[in-house]
Amino acid sequence: DVHKYGNASKGVSVVVFADQELRRLTYVPVTDGCEGLYVTSTLQGSRGGAVIAQAWATMLHLGDTGYMEHAKAIHNLHERYQEVVARIPGLRVLCPCHACIVPIVSDIYNIYAIASLLEDCGWNLFTGQYPPVLSICIGELHGEILDAFEADLRAAVAVLDKDPGYKPTGAAAVYGSTATTPAVLLEQVVRRYVDLKLSVKAATP
Repeated sequence: DVHKYGNASKGVSVVVFADQELRRLTYVPVTDGCEGLYVTSTLQGSRGGAVIAQAWATMLHLGDTGYMEHAKAIHNLHERYQEVVARIPGLRVLCPCHACIVPIVSDIYNIYAIASLLEDCGWNLFTGQYPPVLSICIGELHGEILDAFEADLRAAVAVLDKDPGYKPTGAAAVYGSTATTPAVLLEQVVRRYVDLKLSVKAATP
């Protein structure tokens, strides 16, 4: 996805195939339609070319040198955020990681409660399950908020030290409830969520 670390606008991804035979498997030909013969290189069909052109121009502008500089800066921040986690008793990085995400787990605290407390402070972080994990995805600007993140993370841990029974709220609470919810019911819930996202509000008279 070029919009993630390629510095382009969202809406452009790149798939690189090892050979032409693999690429041909993605073609979608239609030979029996009333509109005649039709073939597209992906299921998506036609796409706007503006974001593709913008992404290509961005990649040419930055070039190898620009992307290497960005990669070095992000790698440095990635290491520093791991050091922050290591300094806080009760928290640890889930596994050795070398990319851009720092996965945070705890053998003492409810990680979803920590995520909930950070959410209250304005942080928008990823949570996951199996195991319960809180992740921060590092970008170029995270150097400017490193101290604030450490302060808020320490404050969240302090809250749980005083109130071990703290119940997570908001988005973080969803993952906290999935462990005791049947898979069939969870599927119905997430399908209903999409229904709500796609629903159109009735016009007000």
